[in-house]
Amino acid sequence: MGLGLPGALLLFLGSSLIYSNHDALSERSRRGSSWEQTRHPRWPEAVSRRPRPQKEGELDTEDCGSAPLADTFKGSRVVGGTEARIGAWPWIVSLQIQSGRFLIHVCAGSLVKHRWVLTAAHCTKDSRDPVKWRAVIGTNNIDGTQPQTKNIQVKAIIIHPDFDTESYVNDIALFHLKKAVRYNDYIQPICLPFGVFKKLNRNTKCFISGWGRTKEEGNITKVLHEAEVHYISRNFCNSEKSYGDIIPDTSFCAGDEDGVFDTCRGDSGGPLMCYLPERRRYYAMGITSYGYGCGRRNFPGVYSGPSFYQEWLTNYLYQASNKGIFNINILLGQVLVALGSVVLLATP
Repeated sequence: MGLGLPGALLLFLGSSLIYSNHDALSERSRRGSSWEQTRHPRWPEAVSRRPRPQKEGELDTEDCGSAPLADTFKGSRVVGGTEARIGAWPWIVSLQIQSGRFLIHVCAGSLVKHRWVLTAAHCTKDSRDPVKWRAVIGTNNIDGTQPQTKNIQVKAIIIHPDFDTESYVNDIALFHLKKAVRYNDYIQPICLPFGVFKKLNRNTKCFISGWGRTKEEGNITKVLHEAEVHYISRNFCNSEKSYGDIIPDTSFCAGDEDGVFDTCRGDSGGPLMCYLPERRRYYAMGITSYGYGCGRRNFPGVYSGPSFYQEWLTNYLYQASNKGIFNINILLGQVLVALGSVVLLATP
């Protein structure tokens, strides 16, 4: 299912060059970007541990997945969720597009390293031009700025080369930030699920969080919401009373069979955050991809699984940090680079 090292499409910072948009997807079964729909989470007791400073390029095997300000929080979190406190989810990113003088929230993402945000590939259907995008980190309220908020330009957008706009197979992408962020109480990376995804089951404490709609026909919210959800078996999710065998092998379902808690438009790209008590950390087990409506009975959210893309992600997140993003992409395959008005196509 495209888990090897095919060339990824790298869209570099340049002029106002806009790359071809994805075909519009059927509203029947897609949550989509903020101009589409969202889901909500809750959580277990979080860890009150201050991670040591981390160097860029260092593997996130230890200092990730903890929220220094969240140790006193308990409660519920997106359709059916509640407002999240500031610092509750320090890896949540609001991905926004510049529209005139305003920034508009489109999707969510997860900070996974100093300069890397993990999100869904379909979030880029409105624009693949990095110049138009901003990553807003360290806030729970996107209406205005807070002292700890960082608004960072995007240097490159990397979309999985085998992403299918119709089936949402391989719905995964990376945003490479122009500047590295410094970790603090409000900004932390979430752990990637390499080696631990097999631990995910119905009893795992998992949460969703985002700025998307709080009901199917509602508006997006300015304040981050959260809710608790659970893993749902492939047998149920691919059954005739649910999605009827269309769930990709690299995706899975989570939420609530009765539709009480769910993601919706605007939550796309955000993480399914699962807490492993034996490791005392949160892991981005999934990326919010799509769903049939929001909060509908028997139609939980569908999530892309980062663990299925370990090799692809590792080559960008770790090797690119050491070798330089341009060179590593030439090694991996086709690279589309926009510099000013000149487009260079580099191949191996």
